[in-house]
Amino acid sequence: MPTTAQFLVVDDDQEVCNFFTYLLKSKGYQVETANTGRETFAKLKNFQFDAALVDLKLPDSDGIAILKQIKEQQPECEVIIITGYSTVKSAIEAIQYGAFDYVEKPFVNIEEMEKLLEKALSVRAQPPESIIEEAGLTFIVGENPNMRRLVTAARKIAKKNITVLIQGETGSGKEVLARYIHAISHRSDRPFLACNCGAFSESLLESELFGHEKGSFTGATARKRGIFELAHKGTLFLDEIDSASLAIQVKLLRVLETGEFLRVGGESICKVDMRVIAATNANLASKVEESYFREDLFYRLDVASLVIPPLRERVDDLPLFLNYFLERESKIKNAPVKRFSDEALAVLKEHSWPGNIRELKNTVSQALLLSSGPLITVADLPQRVKPKKQAVSVIEEINIEDKKQAEPEKTTITHEPDVPIKAAPESFIQKIKLQQHQEELLPILMQFEEEFLQTLQIKKGFDFNSFNESFKSWGNDLNKKIIQKALEETYDNQVKAAELLGITPRALRYHLKK
Repeated sequence: MPTTAQFLVVDDDQEVCNFFTYLLKSKGYQVETANTGRETFAKLKNFQFDAALVDLKLPDSDGIAILKQIKEQQPECEVIIITGYSTVKSAIEAIQYGAFDYVEKPFVNIEEMEKLLEKALSVRAQPPESIIEEAGLTFIVGENPNMRRLVTAARKIAKKNITVLIQGETGSGKEVLARYIHAISHRSDRPFLACNCGAFSESLLESELFGHEKGSFTGATARKRGIFELAHKGTLFLDEIDSASLAIQVKLLRVLETGEFLRVGGESICKVDMRVIAATNANLASKVEESYFREDLFYRLDVASLVIPPLRERVDDLPLFLNYFLERESKIKNAPVKRFSDEALAVLKEHSWPGNIRELKNTVSQALLLSSGPLITVADLPQRVKPKKQAVSVIEEINIEDKKQAEPEKTTITHEPDVPIKAAPESFIQKIKLQQHQEELLPILMQFEEEFLQTLQIKKGFDFNSFNESFKSWGNDLNKKIIQKALEETYDNQVKAAELLGITPRALRYHLKK
């Protein structure tokens, strides 16, 4: 290690500057100090630094502005951010802008501090790989700059014992990121447990999180440990944290602050040591303003905030995802590996991907099943990812076919005199395709009923039993497809699917079982 390494220490507290000056000079390094942003910019013009320690709070500037300036003028200089606990969130932001790491005041462990300083000199921060394999977990990073900065920040905070809030759209990979943070943390040899707060009612969620004592409610025939206890020394992932009720939020806040909680119906305090990673696809700040989410819990969770960019902002990485999922699905189904045609790939790149990675995975699986040859074409893609103009053209083709069938033939035809020939009605599909509500749908169904009865030639005989069974089968099949569509639109989230259908999650589970 070179003993002529040059350090820059930036802090408005002169005692902090003196501390690092003594520590670094005792190891043979050269040190320059600055108490303001103006002094720092002057030092950058006159000296070439190998590493810098920069305080986030300065009287005339802030650490992130200085970080950006250092990285612009001296990109090889590694920057370590100095922060207090209240500014850890800003320190995480600094890491995403290229900071090497951050240290918290007060500096208790001098030995760890020395190791960090030496590491900043000897180890250059390496950008993450496009695909990360860690402890059996595959994490696709890609080449998107925002995603790479995100993963760099995740690697840094994984070593810290702080709460993490992951924000991102549905299906963007929040749990995968949470598992990656756990896999590279000092808790990796301990359990990782996940709980979806939106999948339980308030009472069930409380029991799921904190456990319950025997006899605490009907059906509690034995003591049950909650996932907080089961995650002791490990990591607890709370997905859809915004779905937790205000009463549950109070108890979550207490656990995060004290590590203590009571089982449902219990009197003995349970103590746990675990890391909490929370995730949401909602805007928690807006939820706080609307009084749906506690402000104190929000700030307790928002210590280290990571925002996953949606897939539509990572479209250049689409081939990487497609190839990975194709190989994976082919291996699972024991099928030959296929590839997407250039035309199919172009269609997929134009899709907005509201369901993000989860939707992409399902799309690959469906396309693989629909394709017959080694090449997956546009025709093999699910209808939802095709351009709207193609979907419209399909409907137009149906209408054209309906009109063709309705047009009278040129030759003379024989018909019963009591059944008048009339112009064919407008396509039933065309009428019904945009209707969403029962009050709009009922008149259309009644019109269908009237036209059906008018054309029914009952004198020639009618197989009522067969018609009745077919009609029941059609109704059941249609209900099934409507439920499948709701689950597809919500990417198998039963709670949200039930909301779309206007029924309870319990009713949805009944229909699924049926």
